[in-house]
Amino acid sequence: MYRTVLAGTKIARCANIRLSQSGSLRSTFLNASKSAAKEEVKGEEKKHEFKAETKKLLHLVANSLYSEREVFVRELISNASDALEKLRYLQASTSSAKTDANLEINITADPTEQTLTIQDSGIGMTEAEVKENLGTIARSGSKAFIEKLESQKSSGGVADSIVGQFGVGFYSSFMVGDKVKVYTRSAESGSKGLLWESDGLGAYTLSEVDNVDIGTKIVIHLKEDAKDYAEKEKIEELVKKYSNFVGFDIRLNGEKINTVEALWAKDRNSITEDEHKNFYRFIGGGWDDPLFRYVFKADAPISIKSIFYIPGHNPEVLGYERVKSGISLYSRKVMIMQHADNILPEWLRFIKGVVESEDLPLNVSRELLQRGPLISKLKSVVTSKVIRWLQDESKRDAEKYENFFRHFGAFIKEGVCSDLENQKETSKLLRFETSSLDEGKLSSLDEYVDRMKPGQDHIFYYCTPKRSFAVESPYYEAFKEKDMEVLFLHHPLDEFVMGRLGNYSGKRLVAIDSEESTKIVEEWNKDNEKDSTTKSLTSEQSTEICDWFRSVLDTKVKEVKVSGHIGSYPAVVTNFDSSAVRRMMKMMSTDPNAALPINPCTLEVNPKDPIITGLIELKNSNPELATKIGEQVFDNALIAAGLVDDPRTMIKRLNSILSAAVSK
Repeated sequence: MYRTVLAGTKIARCANIRLSQSGSLRSTFLNASKSAAKEEVKGEEKKHEFKAETKKLLHLVANSLYSEREVFVRELISNASDALEKLRYLQASTSSAKTDANLEINITADPTEQTLTIQDSGIGMTEAEVKENLGTIARSGSKAFIEKLESQKSSGGVADSIVGQFGVGFYSSFMVGDKVKVYTRSAESGSKGLLWESDGLGAYTLSEVDNVDIGTKIVIHLKEDAKDYAEKEKIEELVKKYSNFVGFDIRLNGEKINTVEALWAKDRNSITEDEHKNFYRFIGGGWDDPLFRYVFKADAPISIKSIFYIPGHNPEVLGYERVKSGISLYSRKVMIMQHADNILPEWLRFIKGVVESEDLPLNVSRELLQRGPLISKLKSVVTSKVIRWLQDESKRDAEKYENFFRHFGAFIKEGVCSDLENQKETSKLLRFETSSLDEGKLSSLDEYVDRMKPGQDHIFYYCTPKRSFAVESPYYEAFKEKDMEVLFLHHPLDEFVMGRLGNYSGKRLVAIDSEESTKIVEEWNKDNEKDSTTKSLTSEQSTEICDWFRSVLDTKVKEVKVSGHIGSYPAVVTNFDSSAVRRMMKMMSTDPNAALPINPCTLEVNPKDPIITGLIELKNSNPELATKIGEQVFDNALIAAGLVDDPRTMIKRLNSILSAAVSK
């Protein structure tokens, strides 16, 4: 029938019959289908019960096995592809299975008749095979075919192309159809045409039919609530979603619709730039160009064929919702899962691509992966390869990678914090600004380690919103004088990243505004203090000024002590809640506009600073002014630490201090 239709279409084209609208084209095709030679029932219609199965089991297969009933299209196309693959194998190995028809799958969506027809020109079935394969639920003709070939040791690789091995895919048609007809004729010489028909209620009829092409044609009479599956646009969408990469042409109402190749199955060196762009846009649904691409194949420890792309832009950068996994999972070129969230860890969700494995332990509906060691192994292998790919790209073109990191760095940092299994390798992908490089230039942690001074045991970092804040900070002053490199971290996640890492390449990560940093700097300054002639508080005065600050600040501080590492600033605070933690607390607050209280912290005062040494006398001669100055010293230290949400609250006090200064 289809050869007649296609021949008619070709004649019409040669006669220059122009159809200006797509609707006219579909109408012409459907009318041609209806006017073509019909199969004619010949002989007695025989009724059969399904072998050893019950109505309840058939109802379960048709209504409960699949989570989405649209997958019936995938299942029937997979069966059609198998039939074509079997015929191609037999044609190459024997002379008994011959046909002149093109090896292809033809689909007809007819909204008028409310039917969907899927026809292949494959191997077809004999009467015995119809009874065996369609009369027994969960009987797989494809699986039996493979077992027969393997027993004869003559598979020739055809087993790798057979996809419908589960034996229940055909019955998914009853999810959308209240009646299903199957016309089939075996490619074996002398075979007769047959019609299998059932309403899915536990029995079927089988008749001999004339005018049946070699192959199988399934006609689904759609239920009322499934009539949208008779729409061409709907079926085209589903074919491209699930079955675009099967190894045969798929024609829908006469038009070929699977036009994109399965690039992951090709040799990586044979794939052109345009093919990569078109494939990326097909699987990603966008119009940008990929920034990086990677084709990876492996046979051990698990069979994997894959292709990955990094988009040209970050889909979450504008505050859009968290994107789903961009990996589609395939088995034998048929999509099993569109957003496969158990193939890569969630932090790699921005990567788009395809992973295919013939070793997948699928359940009987081919929809869900069974959890187990094989899936864990697949995830482990693919994840490590993707991380290594990104590492290679960073070495191949550092500038291009820096551009990638500026857009996608938050994902990498999320991975360092959440994926402990891969943390060591993922941390090599991190990039930060640093005091040793120009503003805007990024450095890896490995590069920092290579630049470390002899005997340096720590990697120093400072979390601050801007570089300008860092270079003017009292915490950085001692490191600048020592010419000690400091990483400048500007992202809200950076503090959590460093806390999660703890160490890198055997070097401890230390924040320069921490108490640990204070001790390190004090060790540096011991020799300088011996030679210093700068006026400083005595031991008794140091104790006196610390006690005085405690009385003035009360519960705002939990400790006050003198420190010789501060440099040109009167005081700093340490042992405080970081600005990143405070931002998170603010986001969790029921009132985001309310000011967060500052938890008690440690105040370290500089015994050599003139403000501190001046307070020794001022607190006795003018206690009111001294108190205001002491409070302002503390608030200035909080500002330097990034802990003050709104400094306008101290304007009145500042004006009072200024007034006292000019009235002298």
